[in-house]
Amino acid sequence: MSKGRAEAAAGAAGILLRYLQEQNRPYSSQDVFGNLQREHGLGKAVVVKTLEQLAQQGKIKEKMYGKQKIYFADQVRRTCADCHP
Repeated sequence: MSKGRAEAAAGAAGILLRYLQEQNRPYSSQDVFGNLQREHGLGKAVVVKTLEQLAQQGKIKEKMYGKQKIYFADQVRRTCADCHP
């Protein structure tokens, strides 16, 4: 892997985690790839691998619907001002 791709892969985790937390809705890897491709130039393989790694680390949740995996932010970890009066 080239140095540029290694750096992009390292930054992809932060980009994807922030995106899922901000959107706060479920996405397939194809949806995430399509939404972030133009802005960040992430490849589909990087998106898929990074989403799987984040799910294994427990930073996001993953569900299987048939043959498709859906990823979403862990709402238990989500903090907001409205949650704590």
